[in-house]
Amino acid sequence: MDQPIVAQYKPYRIDVEEGETYLWCSCGLSKSQPFCDKSHVGTDFKPLNFQATESRTLLFCGCKHTRGQPLCDGSHNDLTEEYAGDDRPLEELLSLTEEVAFDPSGRAMLDGDCYVQKPAGLNWVPEGGLQVAPLITGDDNAKHLGQYYARMSGGNSEPRRYPGSDVVLFGMSGRGEVRISGRPFGIEAQSGVHIRADESFEVSCDSGEELSFLVTVCPGHSEAEILTAPLENFAKDYPERAFSCDDSKRNSMADRFYQVLIGEDTGSAEVSQFIGEVPKSKAAPHRHLYEEAIIILSACGMMWTETRRAPVETGDIIFLPAEQEHSLECTEDSGMVLAGHYYPSGEPNINY
Repeated sequence: MDQPIVAQYKPYRIDVEEGETYLWCSCGLSKSQPFCDKSHVGTDFKPLNFQATESRTLLFCGCKHTRGQPLCDGSHNDLTEEYAGDDRPLEELLSLTEEVAFDPSGRAMLDGDCYVQKPAGLNWVPEGGLQVAPLITGDDNAKHLGQYYARMSGGNSEPRRYPGSDVVLFGMSGRGEVRISGRPFGIEAQSGVHIRADESFEVSCDSGEELSFLVTVCPGHSEAEILTAPLENFAKDYPERAFSCDDSKRNSMADRFYQVLIGEDTGSAEVSQFIGEVPKSKAAPHRHLYEEAIIILSACGMMWTETRRAPVETGDIIFLPAEQEHSLECTEDSGMVLAGHYYPSGEPNINY
């Protein structure tokens, strides 16, 4: 036996307690998954001791191929040629769910505070040289993540900061410049910019240019503070702050692809930003430990939760609370491109 047995492809959700030690099965033979029952005796495999440093929910690897033993790192997605799909007949799915209508604000409420928001229904207000519309706030029962749409037509915004929070920008249209505590970085469609906690930033674009972008704030309880002058507190430990799509940096997830633009490797411990590509398919219902905001960049489809569903199209924003069961379906042959932001920072390919 030179390879472990796949106990199950998806990880095991376990609530651990601070100070407790857990003996994770590495061979896949245990009948007490994901933990050891000594079935490894006689093989070259040994269990792994894991001591919890805090009480929290963790996902222990079930496929036994993780590089981050004993926790899931998404390696199970590389063990199959196709991402796990929902093979139930359409008639059954329709009978189990109700299609939700969009209200006058352009919002369709699904299960568990999950919703789809159409940008046409947003309420735009002037704020320090920008037009800003809230997408996700504490009023929507978001616990950690706040997100806003922002736009401007030429000129310069006033400097601002979100005290105590990391801020991630994602370009939607146009081209401009973001000055982070005095340092300039470019922003354009499908690029990201990371502002560290307590740094200031201001945005500018040429006269006649229209620039729009998402502003994601983590923790999301912080509100914008408009400043009279930019701060001079640029955090120099991670000097690179602007990131663009690069096919050479794509990661595969069976027949899907994604690229993390901003995350732990770029100095963001609070929020991750990624771009993903989804083929025509309906994912098997699953959950994430993280709280997430998704924007559809191209194609149409359907967002499914346990008892409700809503159509999605280019430009729609989806708020997904942590551990909410869901399935995003792409209905176009050309596939779907989306961008996601989630808290806490990590890999977007981990689910259960």
